Amino acid sequence: MRLFLKLWMLGNGDQCFSNQHFESTAADQKSGSAALSWNPRPAVPLPKVLRLLFFIVLLLAPDLSDGASAKLTPPCEGPPVPAYTPAGQPPATDVWSRGELTRSGWQAATCLNWGTSSTKLAAALAGEFRFAGPLDDLADRLVRFSALKSVRYWSVSRQAWQPLVSDSGTLDGPDGKGRADPAAAELTPGRSFYYFEVSHGRAVYRMTVRERTAERLVVSTENVTPIHVGILTAFEPGALQSVIFLDKRGPGLWGYYQTIRATEGASVIALGSDASYVNRLAALYRHMAGIPTDQEPPAAR
Repeated sequence: MRLFLKLWMLGNGDQCFSNQHFESTAADQKSGSAALSWNPRPAVPLPKVLRLLFFIVLLLAPDLSDGASAKLTPPCEGPPVPAYTPAGQPPATDVWSRGELTRSGWQAATCLNWGTSSTKLAAALAGEFRFAGPLDDLADRLVRFSALKSVRYWSVSRQAWQPLVSDSGTLDGPDGKGRADPAAAELTPGRSFYYFEVSHGRAVYRMTVRERTAERLVVSTENVTPIHVGILTAFEPGALQSVIFLDKRGPGLWGYYQTIRATEGASVIALGSDASYVNRLAALYRHMAGIPTDQEPPAAR
């Protein structure tokens, strides 16, 4: 809906709003008032008045975009949204704003363990990939936190491939010392692991194993320390949450579904670019699928 409105208004010569907010100018307000009062010769042409009225109606109407009608659905409550794309094709991605989630009546699935806290933004990725080995080998790859230094993603702001993190590793606790990366055998339901990432600053995360069978692994993560961008706080503790579902979908075929959300503790600087969320999700998917993480083209430019 936001994209449609923007294109429609730009096509009609109006550029008085950004991607997130509509701001009418004082001149427009004055003109609109004069046009709506009785006057045999309106000061503002009728087409402009109609455009303004139509724009207001669209703002007040329910969101008709795909993101609002297709609710975020993880692979534990029926067919997932977005749906898995076949192996060899780019994964499907989608991003939902708080407004879209609210208007669609979306509630977080119980299997996400997200509770009832408010969601400012949510994103999800789903795709299949070929892998001949057992789940243990994929689990090892998933919790090899020290290997995140080798993952690259497409930076929208720099328009270049960049390291996802400059340093990373496993910790023996939220305030603990470094330790070896976990082994697959350690991933038992209910167990948690701590790791750190260094990007704009250092942040500590907790990964918790939610499910584990021979053909399915579900883990959730959240930040346990603030995530900073320079001197600013992008995410308060617990404000960035994610869940990964790894499922065997056939002989040598695996499904990867990851959803991530920003909660009330996320600041405005963390909500500026949908593409940044998509590209980070795509980088982690490629890492798990054994695809070069800087392979062209990126998921979003």
